[in-house]
Amino acid sequence: MFRSFFTVGSLTMVSRIVGFVRDKLIAVHLGSGALGDVWIAAFQLPNLFRRTFGEGAFNAAFVPMYSRRLEEDGPAKADRFARRTLSTMCLILAVCFVGCFVFMDPIVRITNFGFAKDGRLELAVVASRITIGYLVFICLVAGLSGILNSRRVFAAPAFAYVVLNLVFIAALVVVVPMTGDPLMVLSWSVIVAGVLQLAVVVISCLRHGVDLRPVLPRFDADMRRLSTLMAPGLVSGGIQQINLLVGGAVASIQVGGKIGIGLADRINQLPLGLIGMAAAVVLLPEITRNLRGGDEAAAKRSLSQGLELSLFLCLPATVAMLVIPREIMYAIFEGGRFKGDAALEAGWILAAFATGTPAYVLIKVLQPGYFSREDTRTPMKFTIFSAVANMVLVYPFFLWLGPVGCALATSVAGWINVTLLWTGLGKAGFMGHGAGFYGRVARLLLAAVVMGGVLAAAAAFGRDLLIVEGRFFARFGLMGVLVAVGAASYFGAVLALRVYSVKELAKRFRRRG
Repeated sequence: MFRSFFTVGSLTMVSRIVGFVRDKLIAVHLGSGALGDVWIAAFQLPNLFRRTFGEGAFNAAFVPMYSRRLEEDGPAKADRFARRTLSTMCLILAVCFVGCFVFMDPIVRITNFGFAKDGRLELAVVASRITIGYLVFICLVAGLSGILNSRRVFAAPAFAYVVLNLVFIAALVVVVPMTGDPLMVLSWSVIVAGVLQLAVVVISCLRHGVDLRPVLPRFDADMRRLSTLMAPGLVSGGIQQINLLVGGAVASIQVGGKIGIGLADRINQLPLGLIGMAAAVVLLPEITRNLRGGDEAAAKRSLSQGLELSLFLCLPATVAMLVIPREIMYAIFEGGRFKGDAALEAGWILAAFATGTPAYVLIKVLQPGYFSREDTRTPMKFTIFSAVANMVLVYPFFLWLGPVGCALATSVAGWINVTLLWTGLGKAGFMGHGAGFYGRVARLLLAAVVMGGVLAAAAAFGRDLLIVEGRFFARFGLMGVLVAVGAASYFGAVLALRVYSVKELAKRFRRRG
C-alpha cells in the first residue's frame, strides 16, 4: 500500500510541478484582473463535474462494486459490469454537456454574479461553452482510472493528469505568441488535453487486458445498485463543489478576486493532490479487498496507517504555507501582467486555505472507511452539514476579509467535516489505531513546529531577494533552497524525536514477496 501510495504521489508531484509552470505562464499572460477571473470561471464547471461525478461519486460507488466482482467472479465478469457502466456514463455525460452548453449564459450569471456589472460576463460565457466539452473526456478518464486502480495499476491514471499541464504549457509557449489571444487558446487546449488524457488510460487498459468493447446502455439491477450508491455521493460531492462555487461567486464581486483564489488554491492543492488524492486512490481498493477477504483488522490497520502517513507528509506543507505564504506566492507568480501587490494579497489567501489543508487531506483518508463498506449516505450527511456552515460563513467572512475570508470559510467547513467523519467511524468501531498512534502524531506536530521556526528565520534572512520585482529565476531558486532547508529540518526533527527511524521508513517501502 505504501509503495502504491508513493507511485500515485510521485506522479502527482510531477503533475503539480508542471502545473506550477502552467500557472506561472497563465498569470503572466492573463494577469490579476478581469481576464484572469474569466479564465477561472471558464474552467470551474469542467472541474466541478470531474470532482463531483468522475473522481467523487462515481469512483466511490464503482470501485467497491468492480473490486468485488474482480475478487469473487474474475476479470471477465468484472469487465462486463464495467462496460455496461461506462456506456451508461457516456449517455449521462452527453446529456449534461448539451444542457450546460444551451444554458451556459444563466449558469455563468448565477455562479459569477459579480461579472454582470463590468463586462466580464459575455467573455466568460463564450469561453465556458468551449471548455465544457472537457467534462465528457475527464469523467471517462476517471471511470477508466477506477478500473485500473482496482487492478493495482496506478501509474497511467496518475500520468494522465500530467498530460493536461503539458498541453497548457505547449499552448502558452508556442500558440499564444502567434495568436495573441491567451484566453481562447487556453479554452481550446482544454479539449485537446481531454482527448490525449483519455487516450493514455485507454491504451493502459488495453495493455492490461481490460475488455473495453462498447455495449448499448441498459439500466439493469447492477446499474440500479450503482445509482443507489452514487446518489448520496453525488449529493455529497455536489454540495462540496457548491461550497467552492459559492466562494467563487462571492469573490467575483471584487475584480481579481477569482484569479487570486484560483492561484492560491493551486499551491494549496499540492499537498491535497500529492497526499489526499493519493491516499484516497490507494486506500479505497485496499480497504475494500481487506473487507471482502473477511479481514476487518487489516482494513482498520490500513486506515490507521493511511492517516498517520498522510499527517507525516501533510503537516510540513501546511506549516510552510502558514509561515511564508506571501513569499511563496510572490516568488512563483509575480511577473508580466501579474503584479507584486496582487501576489502579496494572494499570499494571505493561501494562508487562509492552509488552515484547512490537513482537514481536506484527512477527509480523503477517512471517506474510504465508509465507501469500502458501500456506505455513501453517512459522508453525504456530514458534507451537507459542513457545506451549510460554509454558505453561512462565506459572505460575512468576505465582508470582513475580502477574498481571504472566502478561503477561510472553506477551511472551517473542512474541519467540521473531519470531526464528523472521525466521530462516525469511531462510533462504528472502525478506528482501531495501533499502539503509539497519538504519541507519534503529537511528535509529528512538534517536528513541524520546529521546521516552521527554521523556515521563518531562513525566509527573513533572504526576504530582500524573495520580495523583489523581476529576477524570477533568482527568487524561484531561493524558494527551492528554502524548501530544502525546511525538508531537512523537518526530517531531522522527526528522527531526533524518534517518530520513525531511517530503518523503519525504509522497511515500509520495501517490496515483499
